[in-house]
Amino acid sequence: WNIGLFYENNLVSVATFGKRQMNGDNIELIRFASLLNHNVIGGFSKLFNYFIKKYNPEKIITYADIRWSGIDIENNVYTNNGFLYVDKTSPNYFYTGNPNYSIRLNRLNFTKQKLVEQGYDKNFTEKQIMLNNGYDRIWDCGSLKFVYNKK
Repeated sequence: WNIGLFYENNLVSVATFGKRQMNGDNIELIRFASLLNHNVIGGFSKLFNYFIKKYNPEKIITYADIRWSGIDIENNVYTNNGFLYVDKTSPNYFYTGNPNYSIRLNRLNFTKQKLVEQGYDKNFTEKQIMLNNGYDRIWDCGSLKFVYNKK
């Protein structure tokens, strides 16, 4: 579900909700974003409350990337809207390089199984295959996990 806020026919904020396979039947707030260089005051609350009223979910989970959100687990847009802090995830890695270091590539596109299916030597690890092909691993800072439970 993609829900947006518009101002003068321009999309200024959007929230994306969905069911991710790894989370079973739980609904996840996958992404919230506002127009570049704009702060839409109350935008998150408006979109979130609209979703709650329209779809009446029992539970919603979301993850806040620490690189962008910081690590304040008590005073943030999620806790201010009824989410509870659950856990901090471990740092995760991505790939970059070959030839463009300004692009971050999701590691799930380069699992060892997928690489072997593409013809790479099964005796090498995923990391060895990627390094041999000019890619480097980069790590994020982990995420904060929040859960909203129906009241």
